[in-house]
Amino acid sequence: MSVFTFLWSLLFFIPGIIKAYSYSMSPYIMAENPNIGALEAITKSKEMMKGHKFEFFILDLSFIFWYLLILITCGFASIYIAPYVNATRTNFYLKLKEAKAE
Repeated sequence: MSVFTFLWSLLFFIPGIIKAYSYSMSPYIMAENPNIGALEAITKSKEMMKGHKFEFFILDLSFIFWYLLILITCGFASIYIAPYVNATRTNFYLKLKEAKAE
């Protein structure tokens, strides 16, 4: 019973993570096009992330040791790490946008 309960709880957790990755480019889309609405940005983000969610997940995994450093330093390292992570994610968006334009 515990195993099945655990597996069902995973069913609701994993799709949430997948959708979060689908919607992850929405802020960048809205920043470039301030006249579009949130729902349209989410739709464009879903289209843009088709086939690229795993790549973005691997990109996030590459920062795991940086996040551990933030924990060890009680958040002080985030002064240097947060801009690096944001710049990397922005570059990922720009590469996706460039690839979708071709």
